[in-house]
Amino acid sequence: MVSKCVYCRSEITDGRAVDVCTPCGHGIWGKKMFEAIISNMGSARDKGDLYQGSVTSNKAL
Repeated sequence: MVSKCVYCRSEITDGRAVDVCTPCGHGIWGKKMFEAIISNMGSARDKGDLYQGSVTSNKAL
């Protein structure tokens, strides 16, 4: 699934849990913090924690 960066609208093709491209993420949070965000959000998505309180089903994803 291809998503777009919420800041610059460039395509993100790696299926990450955050809709922010690497150049924008590094510019906003810095390299270390952005890599930690990507890692933690990916882990949360894999555990199903990102869907808590969601009114839609996560099965379609």
